[in-house]
Amino acid sequence: MATVPANMETEEIIARVATGEFDLTVADSHILQSKMTTRDDVHGVLALGEPVAHGWAVREDTPRLLAAINGFWDAEYRGLHYNIFYRRYFEDDSRIRAHRAGRIGPMDGGELSPWDELVREYAERYDFDWRLILSQMYQESRFDPEAVSWVGARGLMQVMPRTGRELGMSPLDDPEVSVHAGTRYMDWLRDRFPDRLPVDERTWFSLAAYNAGIGHVRDARRLAASKGWDPDRWFGNVEEAMLLLSEPRYHQQARHGYVRGREPYHYVRHIRDRYRAYVSLTED
Repeated sequence: MATVPANMETEEIIARVATGEFDLTVADSHILQSKMTTRDDVHGVLALGEPVAHGWAVREDTPRLLAAINGFWDAEYRGLHYNIFYRRYFEDDSRIRAHRAGRIGPMDGGELSPWDELVREYAERYDFDWRLILSQMYQESRFDPEAVSWVGARGLMQVMPRTGRELGMSPLDDPEVSVHAGTRYMDWLRDRFPDRLPVDERTWFSLAAYNAGIGHVRDARRLAASKGWDPDRWFGNVEEAMLLLSEPRYHQQARHGYVRGREPYHYVRHIRDRYRAYVSLTED
């Protein structure tokens, strides 16, 4: 039986179980239950022990904070908003159904998505393969133009409102605006990487920056170079450095600090794999 680093988050361990890197893990039931509303590649096998109550702890010299917490729970527990959010994050399997519905395969009529023509238009304008942008769109929103993330990103391409304002584009829940903004932002990110890099490597770096921020990608490239890895190659090199930036001994030395490195790691891989499948499906 292998052990994992003490600072690895439960969500990351569950993700490694899903990919087959780990066979199984023991996790708090509420974390597993939350993850099972967004993915169908993991499941609980058995419960260990009796249910354990959760609680909040505050310092003894903060009675006002304790009173505020207790007041909040007295007012909200089992109330309307509590029940709405509980069902959304612990019981609603609609996201799993959407995930299954969007698995790789052409729709009736041969389209890959309802947005093929729109994506073709803006991908061509900014010199991207439309199937790459479509793969990214699926990863971001599952083709849902009304998608809103927990951090406020909106629309098909999950563009942050601040980015939309900087690009002068709104509303982001308009499909055409979202596709245009997301593709234009990808073009802006691609220009931040050296022209000497191969086109595909600039693409992978741009995707990682879209997910995690360009500062973290630059940190990962510097860390890769310090490790003797190729800072100009994402797969097997910079992506491995990105994973290390979740660890204190590395992110404490990085210019842009901590990043949940497993997110861009999987983000780029999922988009690449789906892109390859889309290419195969659309070859003449």
